[in-house]
Amino acid sequence: MASWGLWGWFVLAGSFSSWQSADQALHHIEAALRQGDARALAAYFAPQVEIFLNEGPRIYSSTQGQYVMKEFFEKNPPTTFTLFHKGRSEDMLYAIGSYVSSEGKWDVSFFTRFQGGRYWIYQLRFEPVE
Repeated sequence: MASWGLWGWFVLAGSFSSWQSADQALHHIEAALRQGDARALAAYFAPQVEIFLNEGPRIYSSTQGQYVMKEFFEKNPPTTFTLFHKGRSEDMLYAIGSYVSSEGKWDVSFFTRFQGGRYWIYQLRFEPVE
C-alpha cells in the first residue's frame, strides 16, 4: 500500500472540498431559480455577469443583474425549474435546465468559474421555448 504522507492527504482533502463546493453552488443556484429568488441567485453573480433574456445578451454588474432578474421573476414567477444536465471542467461549472411559469417556458443555462474559493456565475441564459 502506498504511503500518502501528510501532503497527499491535504491534496485529496482539497480536491474533495472543491467538489463539495461545486455541489453546494449548484444546489443553491438551482434553489434560487426554482423559487424565483433574485437575491439568492445574485449572490453567485460575478462582478460582471452576462444575462441573456428575451432582448438578447447584456452585461450587468452583479447589483444590476439582481434587479434584472427580480423584474423577470416578478413578471414570470416560476411554476417549476428542473436541471437536466450539469457538468464540471477544471475551474468551470455549468448546467442546463428548464424554467416554466404561467407566462411561458425557457431553456436555461448558466456557466460559472471557480475564483477566490467559490463559484461565480459569469453567464446566465434564458431562451424562450416556442
